[in-house]
Amino acid sequence: MTRPIDTTFRLRGESMDRLETFVAASFAFAVTMLIISIDDIPTNFTEFLQAVKLVPSFAASFAIIAWIWASHAAWCRKYGLEDAPTILLSCTLVFVVLIYIFPLRIMMQGLFAALSDGYLPSEMKYDNIFEVRFMFVFYSVGFWALSANFFALFAYANRQKERLNLTCFEQYQTQTEQQSWAIVNLIALSSIVLSIYLPSHLIGWAGYVYFLLFPILIAHGMLRK
Repeated sequence: MTRPIDTTFRLRGESMDRLETFVAASFAFAVTMLIISIDDIPTNFTEFLQAVKLVPSFAASFAIIAWIWASHAAWCRKYGLEDAPTILLSCTLVFVVLIYIFPLRIMMQGLFAALSDGYLPSEMKYDNIFEVRFMFVFYSVGFWALSANFFALFAYANRQKERLNLTCFEQYQTQTEQQSWAIVNLIALSSIVLSIYLPSHLIGWAGYVYFLLFPILIAHGMLRK
């Protein structure tokens, strides 16, 4: 009789260590930078309504930051590594997130302004198409750096398979995560290329290309199962 495959992933870092605590605190600080009225509290109904209209972009930005934090927390739980390469990669992730937070907020505002035909506001104003292209490239470079960092984290964990005593299933799942972040990486690179070469009237597709992440990652997950 064929022995059934063990499909459980042993958690090697169940207790929060100092590195994960530092990363979690840094992400909490990043979230505070997304607060709707960051400069002052609304003093009249018009200002309050304007602040409320920023809620969708805040929610989308918050969801992305939460996704990044949860992905790193899951990595820490699964592998429990706290050596020099892990610390370097984790600190690099925090560094990128803290730089990436304002471009993320600006791009989410721009997305909802475009989808709502201007009803939902964007605080950033552009004078020419070069500035728009620059913002798309800057945002996508940040997204590429984040995905490259996660790819490196899972690649490192996979290289430590003997030290961590990863089972065949755990190795397979680690490789699946690697591939998923490689897909995210390629989408970010494609956005950079589109930002540079698309004609000005189609420049929005440099941002809309990120919606491909949902069907592609779902299809990849199903195929790997």
